[in-house]
Amino acid sequence: MEITQATTLVQLNAPTNFPIKLSATNFPVWRRQIEATLIGFDLLPYIDGSLIVPSQFNDDAKKVPNPCYSTWFRQNQILISAFLGGCTEPVQPLLSAVTTAKEAWDVLLTSYANASPGRILALKSKLSRNPRGNRSIPTYLKDMQEIAGDLALAKNPVSDTDLQIFILNQLGDDYRSIISALRVLYVYIMSHRKLNVLIF
Repeated sequence: MEITQATTLVQLNAPTNFPIKLSATNFPVWRRQIEATLIGFDLLPYIDGSLIVPSQFNDDAKKVPNPCYSTWFRQNQILISAFLGGCTEPVQPLLSAVTTAKEAWDVLLTSYANASPGRILALKSKLSRNPRGNRSIPTYLKDMQEIAGDLALAKNPVSDTDLQIFILNQLGDDYRSIISALRVLYVYIMSHRKLNVLIF
């Protein structure tokens, strides 16, 4: 993408355009919101590296300002402001020194989509050792899905079957009889699926 003199600025309002604020636990959902909005406004090139940055001046003596650079610079400031407004207070300091939207995006990706072996190991350990305790079922499921989302973001997704096993194994004694029944039902369904594949 290249900025021309016909390119107009797109105004963004964080509460309207980015109603989900980034916190320490919701990066996958927040990222999807940002990407969808920027695609809708044709602003994704500002963060994905595909935008050609205009030169600041139109002459070698650097006396004639390039209006395309001004548009690029101002749109970046609008995006940075929207990103700041779309983050919770503990996250905002990460963006305090950035100068472009791409830089802001890269900082957030590095901070929240870390795919290091240590982080992946920590997330997998958390997934396999996260008993429900006294959390409600909806809260527990949400917590487990967030961990699985973080693993998917780190390019190490957990299969649906494995996630179900992790969840069922850690629901607690109150659900032991239900879990046993679900396992029997699962084996029954899977055996019939295989039989149907063989027949048809």
